[in-house]
Amino acid sequence: MLFSKNSLYPLGLDISDLSLKLVQLNKVGGKIKIQALGKVSVPVGLIVEGEIKNEEEVANIIKKLIDKPKYGKVSSDMVVACLPETKTFIKLIEVEKTPNNLADVIETEIEKYVPFLLEEIYYDWQVIEERDGVQLVLIGAAPKKIVNQYTNLLDKAKLSVEALEIEPVSLCRSLLPEELPGFKGEFNKNYAVIDIGATRTSMVVYAKNTILLAVSVPISGEKITANIAASLEIEKDQAEKAKIICGLDEAKAGGIINKVLAGMISDLNEKVNEILEFYGSHFPKYGPISEIMLCGGGANIKDIDKIISKFSSIKVIRGDALVNLGEAKNKFSELLSETYSLDVNLPDGKKKQENGNLSITQDSSLTFATAIGLALRGIFIDRL
Repeated sequence: MLFSKNSLYPLGLDISDLSLKLVQLNKVGGKIKIQALGKVSVPVGLIVEGEIKNEEEVANIIKKLIDKPKYGKVSSDMVVACLPETKTFIKLIEVEKTPNNLADVIETEIEKYVPFLLEEIYYDWQVIEERDGVQLVLIGAAPKKIVNQYTNLLDKAKLSVEALEIEPVSLCRSLLPEELPGFKGEFNKNYAVIDIGATRTSMVVYAKNTILLAVSVPISGEKITANIAASLEIEKDQAEKAKIICGLDEAKAGGIINKVLAGMISDLNEKVNEILEFYGSHFPKYGPISEIMLCGGGANIKDIDKIISKFSSIKVIRGDALVNLGEAKNKFSELLSETYSLDVNLPDGKKKQENGNLSITQDSSLTFATAIGLALRGIFIDRL
């Protein structure tokens, strides 16, 4: 891979079980612009629940993605990548001020909160606030086994690691204007960010300019697609398209897809309410959640925002992965649009067959939220 000498900022690389997303940003006239962007599928089995099963093959896919992104040209061999959310831990804790060395105190506290043995993890922490004899400390941890897998993978892909991040951090950096350096508004909004992905769903609670907690939810787009395929007796690729095209429309596919999705959303709402109750009881001083923000591919399911809002009584919106960039909203509309068309017949509500020509075009920008957030790290730190 050849890189131009005038490149400054590292690329953001979102590594997940079934896809890789890449974004490189640059500053142009004081505005943050997309320099390169790409996405590629990963064959099933190469990455399983965040663990790299075949470093050589995944490294080759990364190299191809960097050589031929969907847009622009990658001009750096530095990378900020995310660690799998299901394998990491992040939480805000309270630590009493003492004469003891804070690092030693944090080490003791981590043993209480993190579900791993201390010698088996890498960890980091940051003091967020000091008040009333107490320090609020954000701690993050990941198993050494996983971190080493990812550094080995990126080394095989001929990339130099600038940083490995826990995914909730990059998501918030991408989606929330409060994360912009020099943000001039008031930090009076509290968010619950729900990332509905292909293999897992996660929820991040962000209040008063900091992440408080992140929780994995056992719901995945892949399982839903498998259920639809079994119910309609069609192939999984067609079931995925049917899920996207029909969504929660009761009149489509005899209501079968609606029923599967409704079950998923009911489970999601139950988990969301559990997390909101936990937040309310453990972090009452931060005040109520202002908005629930959706991202990931599942955020595009038709009317999912309205249905979640009914269950939670909190305003639900789809996030904007480009909110902290200086790009015109319509510049990448075509590039970030994906069209899905069915070539199989589905039963309609009257037990007849719907034409297989059903199609839909949707915005895929929210699937790049993590990659954009990773790329923004270098811009925001801007040591260059």
